Amino acid sequence: MKTLSALGVLAGGFLIQPIPRAVVTTLLWVASRSHPAVAALVLVLVVATWGNDDA
Repeated sequence: MKTLSALGVLAGGFLIQPIPRAVVTTLLWVASRSHPAVAALVLVLVVATWGNDDA
């Protein structure tokens, strides 16, 4: 667990906060039904939005 915590801090701390289950379900659905480039773009957008502290 210390390793995961350290990785979360290195990644900006936003990975330590739990992502809502609906977001994870949507990511899995998009990844399974779309082109890999679209899935990667959606994943990057979610991570960028989740890591944004302006909200």
